[in-house]
Amino acid sequence: MLVARLASEDARAICMREYGSAPDVNIYGHPDFTFPYVTIHLHLMMFELVKNSLRAVQERFMNSDKHAPPVRIIVADGAEDVTIKISDEGGGIPRSGLPRIFTYLYSTAEHPPDLDGHNGVTMAGYGYGLPISRLYARYFGGDLQIISMEGYGTDAYLHLSRLGDSEEPLP
Repeated sequence: MLVARLASEDARAICMREYGSAPDVNIYGHPDFTFPYVTIHLHLMMFELVKNSLRAVQERFMNSDKHAPPVRIIVADGAEDVTIKISDEGGGIPRSGLPRIFTYLYSTAEHPPDLDGHNGVTMAGYGYGLPISRLYARYFGGDLQIISMEGYGTDAYLHLSRLGDSEEPLP
């Protein structure tokens, strides 16, 4: 849960810098929950997923009279897997765009990132976040699934093997 909190704080900081505000992030699950995993990889995957959700919600609600709903992180401790669901109400992804979201260099950002005055981390635009996150998840015996409901929002399911006996996928 600590990694979820740190990743969401980092993503919110980028969103605040980019837009001047950021939706809240609510985390659900046992606060003391831990499991063995490569912390930096887990942080990267969660950071990318939360950042995408924050961007979607922020862009959908920034010119609206409505209050932006929070992004939700739900951590489920299963017998075989730990599943982390990142859920937003950012409007979703059209079905026609779903086949491309795991393609390297594909991005829904309208303009290429401008790094002038930034520390090198941008809100969106490179097209590496989702493909790398899924690659890390699969490498360690898990997976990443994106379920979208156009007009409402997106749920990202990050499945992580907790058995400790998944083999390293070597060629």
